[in-house]
Amino acid sequence: MVDTAGDIASAALKGLNDVPATSAGDGSGLWDTVDYPVRAFLADQAAHLAVAPAALYAFWQLTGLLGLVGGFFGNAGARIAWLLFGIGSLAMIWTTAPAGGRAAATGLAALMWALASIFALRGLTLRPIVHNHPPQYQFNPALHLHATLPAPAPAGDDLGPDNVHPLQR
Repeated sequence: MVDTAGDIASAALKGLNDVPATSAGDGSGLWDTVDYPVRAFLADQAAHLAVAPAALYAFWQLTGLLGLVGGFFGNAGARIAWLLFGIGSLAMIWTTAPAGGRAAATGLAALMWALASIFALRGLTLRPIVHNHPPQYQFNPALHLHATLPAPAPAGDDLGPDNVHPLQR
């Protein structure tokens, strides 16, 4: 099964590597304000890697989609991936956006990510779960001393132990 999963992952990554480059926007428009810095950052980083920028961007989108969908269904790993995806996106936008609009582009991306997080983090609560069930055992703190007591003397035998006899006059 692991070998088959490895073959499937390898084929998927090869397919992503063959994705043709699409024309990225020029940074104008609401979506391009957020999307263009991510594309530019990934294209700059892909120059140092043996992967096409379009494949790197497609993998980035796939990661976000899997984090969003998996988080919606309550998968903890997908929710962690979603959080890291959002933080990484904000960092890429902050470092690549023009200096004059850096704060606005990052803030806009944070708002978009927060809106999408409504679905990805659905049902997540920060309140602790308290179970008020009675305990399954009963604890009774008591001190038990186990001591053996000598057997009582038979009735009418006032002599005491065998080696002690009353004085005779």
